[in-house]
Amino acid sequence: MLKTILLFILLISGIDNGMADEDMTSDLICPCECAMLISTCDCTTAIQVKKEIAQMKENSFSEKQIYSALQAEYGKDILIHPEKTNSMSLWMAGASLIILFVFLGYIFTRKMKTGLIPDIKKYEERFEEEYRKFVSEFEEK
Repeated sequence: MLKTILLFILLISGIDNGMADEDMTSDLICPCECAMLISTCDCTTAIQVKKEIAQMKENSFSEKQIYSALQAEYGKDILIHPEKTNSMSLWMAGASLIILFVFLGYIFTRKMKTGLIPDIKKYEERFEEEYRKFVSEFEEK
């Protein structure tokens, strides 16, 4: 009875490891030209990748470490769903540029307000008078 229980536990633990390997390989694309899932591919490259995964698991690599090692060796195209890069900095840069262009557009398109100089006619007449004085003084010399 004890032997039967030990055999049953051994078989269950073997099935669990086999299923874990299959779960990992179902998220990977074969790096050869076939472009199939490694879990269903029987080419030499897929077999080699499966052996590498098994060896890394024996060396107690985590799933993340295994995926990182495979990406380093075969490229990012080996993953079905590669990790997305954080694009928050791109959004912030884009928003900053939009705000800058709106501000610059406002500055360049606004019309000069003549109401800023309260009595513009008075200053124009004064300028003309002072200019005539200057020119007449210059001609006398």
